[in-house]
Amino acid sequence: MEIIIKEIEAISSDVYTIVGKAEVCKADIDRGINVNHTPKGENSISKQDKINNLFYYLDEAKFDVDTIRDDLKEIKNKLDDLLDLVQYEEVAQKIRSK
Repeated sequence: MEIIIKEIEAISSDVYTIVGKAEVCKADIDRGINVNHTPKGENSISKQDKINNLFYYLDEAKFDVDTIRDDLKEIKNKLDDLLDLVQYEEVAQKIRSK
């Protein structure tokens, strides 16, 4: 049972880390959207520069989402392993009690 608790704590920590990554990703996306908002005048950004900026931040966001997806796949695998362990323990307990 102690192993199961440690695994759950580790998975919980992984989820907490991924939530942090998602928050950073969202902040980066917000920054990418806001970088193109400048007052009209001398320092105004050209339309092509705005497009280039948006594609840059879109590409960065895609990379971040891919990383988060991979992390979530790892967590799913850990949960599958934990489920197998719990099911094994349940069967073992039934055998021991006979």
